[in-house]
Amino acid sequence: MGICLKTHKMLWGRAGNRCAFEDCRKELVVDATETDDESIIGQECHIVAGKVDGPRGDSELTNDQRNKYGNLILLCSVHHKIIDDQPGKYTVEVLQSMKKAHEEWVKTRLEGYDENRQRDDELYADHLEKFERLADFAHWNAWTSYLLSSGQPGIQKEVHNNLHELNKWLFNRLWPKRYQKLEMAFENFRRVLNDMLVLFDSHAVRFGDDELITEKFYRSAWGDTELEDKLVNQFEAHCYLVEDLVVELTRAGNFICDMVRRYLIPNYRMQDGVLVITAGPCADLSLLTYRVQYQNDARFQFPYLGLEKFRREQRFTRDLFFGSKEDSDVE
Repeated sequence: MGICLKTHKMLWGRAGNRCAFEDCRKELVVDATETDDESIIGQECHIVAGKVDGPRGDSELTNDQRNKYGNLILLCSVHHKIIDDQPGKYTVEVLQSMKKAHEEWVKTRLEGYDENRQRDDELYADHLEKFERLADFAHWNAWTSYLLSSGQPGIQKEVHNNLHELNKWLFNRLWPKRYQKLEMAFENFRRVLNDMLVLFDSHAVRFGDDELITEKFYRSAWGDTELEDKLVNQFEAHCYLVEDLVVELTRAGNFICDMVRRYLIPNYRMQDGVLVITAGPCADLSLLTYRVQYQNDARFQFPYLGLEKFRREQRFTRDLFFGSKEDSDVE
């Protein structure tokens, strides 16, 4: 397990984004320019090495404990190399003392340091970490693909349960009220998620032991051609709307990531990239992967305007949709 988001925020914030090495205190985030993003030049360094055979690695700490805040120190690349090249001089005790002294200096002498803001940022990071887990960011493309495949949306029960838990958890959250646009992005996601779950659940049935799938409810009208045709149209319109809400949920997730980078963690998901979705199969049996995001004119407080507005109008203004305006008129 790597360094978690809250630990990352604690380490960087309490160090004032500066190298903790004795009197170095070099700033480790270089400001953005007109043409380039910020540059992150700091390194999250282990006091007891991350592995037993590393510098100062001989310890009873577990692998998980080695990645906790108490065993980490923020350094520039030069001083990271020095402490690892000279572990006899820079012992565990020396580094712990160095970290403590540096954080005390930040708290008492660094101009602009705000202890209340740091506390709020750590709470946001803690919330973000749970949000990521319940939304299953790590497997987003996989679980959303099941909802976007074969014209019959489905989902694993474990994912379904986690999404319901996430919906309730987001509704009950107490936020610091420091970054209003970030909090609005989470609420926008919750509104999309709630409508997607309610709509999907309205025609979901069990499929095997651990899956739910959209029921082909038109089969109940077999033998009545007129009614069957009507229900087939309703089924297709229902499935397309579920799919378009899944696409909207992906946009909402990427919108949260944008706000996190703006207000909380500048390099958030820089390695992982944006959330993407895969849909199909197409007529030639191929699968297509899409990158979807709110466009400039939609990036306001709550991009999602509710189910009825989305069903009839809003989805057709987005960068990707599967339904048609004819489907939106089906009752």
